[in-house]
Amino acid sequence: MAERIYGEREQELLREVLASGKLGALGGKFTPRFEEEFARTIGTEYGVAMNCAMSVLHSAVICAGAGAGDEVICDPVFIFGALAVLYNNALPRFVDIHPVTHNMDPDKLEEAIDERTKAVIVTHAWGLPAEIDRIVDIAHRHGLLVIEDCAHSILATYKGRCTGSWGDIGSFSFQASKQMSLGDGGMATTNNAELAKKLDLNAGAPTFQAVAYGLHYNYRMNELTSAVGIAQLERLPEFIEGLQKNAACYNQAIAGCKWLAPQQMPGTVHTYHYWAATFEGEKQGLSLSEFTEALKEANLPIAVGYTQLPAYRHPVIKERLAHAFNCKNYPETVDYPDGICPIAERVIPRMVLAGTVAPEEQVKENAEKFHQLIKKIEG
Repeated sequence: MAERIYGEREQELLREVLASGKLGALGGKFTPRFEEEFARTIGTEYGVAMNCAMSVLHSAVICAGAGAGDEVICDPVFIFGALAVLYNNALPRFVDIHPVTHNMDPDKLEEAIDERTKAVIVTHAWGLPAEIDRIVDIAHRHGLLVIEDCAHSILATYKGRCTGSWGDIGSFSFQASKQMSLGDGGMATTNNAELAKKLDLNAGAPTFQAVAYGLHYNYRMNELTSAVGIAQLERLPEFIEGLQKNAACYNQAIAGCKWLAPQQMPGTVHTYHYWAATFEGEKQGLSLSEFTEALKEANLPIAVGYTQLPAYRHPVIKERLAHAFNCKNYPETVDYPDGICPIAERVIPRMVLAGTVAPEEQVKENAEKFHQLIKKIEG
């Protein structure tokens, strides 16, 4: 069942936190316990809890040593990796996606690497793992850190291993809309003890006895959030199963449709932050605007186009609003012209997205309406 439940187990653990009198992670027992249990679930040695996933991404970029004059490779569908790079005064470089998976295309990665590159941030879009083994292999051959953005892909697996356990650092989100919703929060995962220590510098206190020994951030998670996280982690496999059942309804609804390509890849287990497909109706004489209007008239909760634009067209990059764009460490002006990721530019406006966090009967009803709409469009 893919419905949010916060029940007696959560209340029990919250009462324990309140009774302890320790609501902050410093000196608390629930945050270390949450970190340990989460890492074990993902299959890594270490977990480092933080206040949100953006904090994890920022800390991971710091671990990569990326700063002024450096670059980090990102995928162009989601802005969050690029933002984390800009936070640290480095610049993002974008690698195009595969048109069906919506994930970074490993075939295009190596040509984007140069002497300035410090890391690769790869998002597992909508819950479908990227070809992370190939990405890690290419990146490590060049001495680059691999940061997996697993905000959408908790418990998703590629070749039997969870996302967040392949690269050097995994970044998970517990923001309110995600599969594991704690209101907010994030978790870094790693198998590297040195990286775990570096991450923890930003997840603890920025000073020791009020003395600052480095430029560290205060990104720690509180004990109340950790307590809810422990309880939600226990529920997570069943919840993911519910999302997968709901997504299967939409896959069945488009079965046989030649102009909707469901997001999929062999060797993966998808955990469906969203069910996603790519619209290819122009090949069948159906325009995108006609399809969008038909969805609206049918009152279906299915969105088309995500943000409508790749990350490098977001105002923060297009209008050069970050300090890195004016940094003297770059010998030339860095621009992001149209056409640098042509597949992303074409596919993003054609992404078809349906939410999966809903009662199964409601999803079945919407999927059937979707199926009937497709039949009507096809005549």
